[in-house]
Amino acid sequence: MKNFKDKIVVITGAASGIGWALAERLTKEGAQLVLSDLNEQALVEKAKILSAIAIPANVGVEADIKYLVDQTILHYGRIDLFVSNAGIAYPAGIDIAIDKWKQIYDINVLSQVYAAKYVLPIMLAQGSGYLLNTASAAGLLTEFNSAPYTVTKHASVALSEWLALNYKNKGIQVSVLCPAAVKTPMIANSPSLEKYAIEVEEVIDKVIEALAENRFMISTHAYIDQLFRLKGNNYEEYLQTMEKYRKETEELDQHRQS
Repeated sequence: MKNFKDKIVVITGAASGIGWALAERLTKEGAQLVLSDLNEQALVEKAKILSAIAIPANVGVEADIKYLVDQTILHYGRIDLFVSNAGIAYPAGIDIAIDKWKQIYDINVLSQVYAAKYVLPIMLAQGSGYLLNTASAAGLLTEFNSAPYTVTKHASVALSEWLALNYKNKGIQVSVLCPAAVKTPMIANSPSLEKYAIEVEEVIDKVIEALAENRFMISTHAYIDQLFRLKGNNYEEYLQTMEKYRKETEELDQHRQS
């Protein structure tokens, strides 16, 4: 998708972070935006800035995604790009309560399933369309501080890959965004993430470039690419290297706590 002028774009998790930065950029590119977020007050305020339509939604609820899609069609009659960007993260091990596992799975994975379920029939009828799913570098490697985040982001990458393989021959493009640390509120007070963090504008530049090339994988950090290649070529060496990163992460974060 090289030209965004007059394209109809839906973005979830649009009131802050990557979602908001992408909304700002696409507005400058001439797109017509429908923004969604759980934080209704912030969403309405941000949408007003861009003269965009605001539709609050809990993306982990199927009915909310269906409503978001239906309302967009009522307003514009089509959807050219659907960005499933909303997600949550929290530090947790394997032993957290099951309801927390279900919550993060609903938001990080099922929200993207719901989006595909309701958007794909529209895009297939149009003969074109684009799905952009925000996963994470944790979906390629591992986030040491959160088992649920790692697991759900792996699932997001897998879902995106399945969609890409099954719908490209039907005129539908799919990309998955796998950023490592980005300077947003999500990494506040985490020295191990702050060390490698880049500005959100750098992420958006990479997204726009990848969409123009219809490229599936959108990575943001060279060291993540290197580790991902190592994972494919030599899993044992990859695990040894990641163990070194894990120790470094613990030392950095413990230093902040002390």
